[in-house]
Amino acid sequence: NGTFRGNNPAFVTATAALHMYWRDDQLEKHTRARGEQVGQALPALCDENRAGRARYRGRGLVWGLEFSRAGRAAEICRRAFGLGLLLETSGTRGEVVKLLPPLTVSADETDEALRTLARAVRDTA
Repeated sequence: NGTFRGNNPAFVTATAALHMYWRDDQLEKHTRARGEQVGQALPALCDENRAGRARYRGRGLVWGLEFSRAGRAAEICRRAFGLGLLLETSGTRGEVVKLLPPLTVSADETDEALRTLARAVRDTA
């Protein structure tokens, strides 16, 4: 027993997911395309938020938006939740809005999430 030792159903599920992932290159291509979609949208969002000194970083489908003002990331996450998008904060001071969509997210869903994120950022400026 232990917090970080995992459990058998999780190991079996992860093994099946990895076998599915490596069966062909379709999921890899899909993930790469969605990551590029997010990576192309975040610079514009940060440019709109120069006053808030927003910065982005990440790769693939793991991205973060860092804000200089304490509490801003939490405000954005609360507003996004009210708009139907589930996000969370990370960083040593909770200064980062974490974007971690599922690998199977569609292009349309990604666009919708990015629009919602941008609205949440604007609404909390």
